[in-house]
Amino acid sequence: MTGHHPHTDEGTDTPAPESAYAAALGPAAENTAVTRLQTALRHDGEYPRASLEREFRLRRAALADRLALHTRAEHDIAEAARTAYELLAFDLADGRFVLGPAGPGSPAWQTSARP
Repeated sequence: MTGHHPHTDEGTDTPAPESAYAAALGPAAENTAVTRLQTALRHDGEYPRASLEREFRLRRAALADRLALHTRAEHDIAEAARTAYELLAFDLADGRFVLGPAGPGSPAWQTSARP
């Protein structure tokens, strides 16, 4: 995907961050969840590896996005864009765990994967 702008969700039909993250864990608890998933991925478990991998990537991207929205620091915005595109790349390669109207191949994500 080229030409994306990590600062904007222009052209996408996604909820506002306040709505999207309204029921999310607090930042510290979310960070703990990301760390636990990262640890679980290093060990064989009862869940399919791809399922854990997607949840890890999704939670990591959401946490980075929330930090970028809070700080508005350029390096945090860049990290949020990077982790969002890593999730998008995973979904393009696998796609089994994707729900919603705009799949990973949708042109909606050419502007920005963060939304």
